[in-house]
Amino acid sequence: MKNLLLLFSFILLTSCNQPAEKEVANTDNPVTSSETYKKYVAAYNDYASCKMERPQLTNDFMEKKITSEEFTAALEKNAKSCNIKKEIFNKYYQLLEAEFEKTAAVKHKIMEE
Repeated sequence: MKNLLLLFSFILLTSCNQPAEKEVANTDNPVTSSETYKKYVAAYNDYASCKMERPQLTNDFMEKKITSEEFTAALEKNAKSCNIKKEIFNKYYQLLEAEFEKTAAVKHKIMEE
């Protein structure tokens, strides 16, 4: 029984180390290490954070922190800026697609919205 527990612990520890090894291997990847990919990720994160502002605006309105007019203006401003950030994000996707093969984009889960 003790040997079985020891074997199970060893298997568990070795299986936990495998994803870390894969991450190290990805740093040598030309797609993920390219400057365009880094800009793509930054643009995506900027776009995602823009979308996350909307629930906060709604909460502020529901808690009567902002008026109806301020809420409408803030939503319009947020929608415009998010659309621009989405276009930037998609342009970086197109740059990556032009720079690397489409199969590499699929392999690395690079997406266009």
